Amino acid sequence: MRFKISLHPEGERLRLPYNYNHALAAAIYSFLAQGDTTFSHFLHQEGFYHKGKAFKLFTFSPLLSKRRRAVKDGLLMEGRIDWFISSPREEFITNLAQGILAQGFLPLLGQRLIVEEVEVLSQPVFADQASFRTLSPIVISTGEVGSNGRFHKKYLSPEEPEFSPILEENLRRKYQACYGKKALGEGLSLKLLRRPQSKLIDYKGIKIRGWFMHFTVAGNAELIKIGYEAGFGENNSAGFGMVEVQPKSPLP
Repeated sequence: MRFKISLHPEGERLRLPYNYNHALAAAIYSFLAQGDTTFSHFLHQEGFYHKGKAFKLFTFSPLLSKRRRAVKDGLLMEGRIDWFISSPREEFITNLAQGILAQGFLPLLGQRLIVEEVEVLSQPVFADQASFRTLSPIVISTGEVGSNGRFHKKYLSPEEPEFSPILEENLRRKYQACYGKKALGEGLSLKLLRRPQSKLIDYKGIKIRGWFMHFTVAGNAELIKIGYEAGFGENNSAGFGMVEVQPKSPLP
């Protein structure tokens, strides 16, 4: 399920640094705590496990505004601002909605955004193929040993052959963590519709590289759906991997 939250700055404009994902993630946990402190603590400290790996099972977009411009030290936004949050877990959606409506504003880096409207978006029906555009970059990584003999993380491009199978395995693990059972049936194939664009984001001092993409994914409808609801790739609860459905016809 997915929310669209419409906001406006309490003052004339909203001023943000270029990297503000961590502040949005903190706001989500704050909203959840207003709905249910026990669930918020569980999600923040533990999450949903599968084979020793914890998943938060939610994702969110950056703040989206038609009146947005870059300045020397960050971003300025004015007027209406939209924010999308998504999760396959009913308790997440319920507690988040209660918290947002109870508080009535989004606290963000010492500023306030007033909540104008909270809209539950209609759920797409997924078959064996869907076309998406990223709202936030998709992150896929693997480990490798460098020339110094140390193990480190390598972020993969969607044009590298390892990207698609690692993405599929990540979706399978999320599905099992969410529903307690395997996603049966075929796997997934991914086709890029445009050249992907790299984005490096600083998340509390950690540099994370993701990719903005237009793509078609075909195969297992259950995996496509969990990708839409919980996010594609890694670091979803840090604001990565959110997509929106695009028309079926190929992009120019």
